[in-house]
Amino acid sequence: MDAPCSSTPYFSDFVAGRRGEILDAALVVFQEKGYTGGTMRDVAARLGVTEPALYRHYPGKEALYSDMLGLAGDRVIANASQRMAAIQPETLRDSLMALIAQEPRPGAKAGGMMGTLLASAPHNEALMETFRDHLVRPMVAGFREFVPRVDSFFGIERSPQELDAAIRVFASLFVGYFATSKVLAMPREDEAIVDAMLRVMGWIGTQPQSR
Repeated sequence: MDAPCSSTPYFSDFVAGRRGEILDAALVVFQEKGYTGGTMRDVAARLGVTEPALYRHYPGKEALYSDMLGLAGDRVIANASQRMAAIQPETLRDSLMALIAQEPRPGAKAGGMMGTLLASAPHNEALMETFRDHLVRPMVAGFREFVPRVDSFFGIERSPQELDAAIRVFASLFVGYFATSKVLAMPREDEAIVDAMLRVMGWIGTQPQSR
């Protein structure tokens, strides 16, 4: 009989049944051994089932890892999209400060989980495509709605090429802040980063458009 997994749940919080338990067991294995070192046998042992039993759920390690990456990305995007949609240009600085403050600190469960999953994605094209489909492209789509909305409030007009560049710059500043904080082990400087975002995007010292 399948034994329960004893790992601290992440996926089981929103993925029901045995699938969530398998994903949580796999997350622990990959956190400990990485994608290359972790095996389906390790996941089965962590879960308390035989390896053939695990293969009835997933055909291999890549499929299992891809499912983890896709589900985690979908959850991150769902949460981020709600918060981005709630940002009001009238209170832009305070709204961005609140948004950044809600992002996981180093060591937080969600932040550590995404760090584990993304560590292997760049080295595997199939996993990288899953990452793009479930995280990168939806995130860029959200920025593509957000940037023109704020531009309109401040009366800023950009050509299509300028808009593409502005979206890329905003994404680099937003995502890069969290990445560099972790990789470089630098302290968080939320206020300074938000003020830099506003200056670079031209959203500071600009008179809002008359309503």
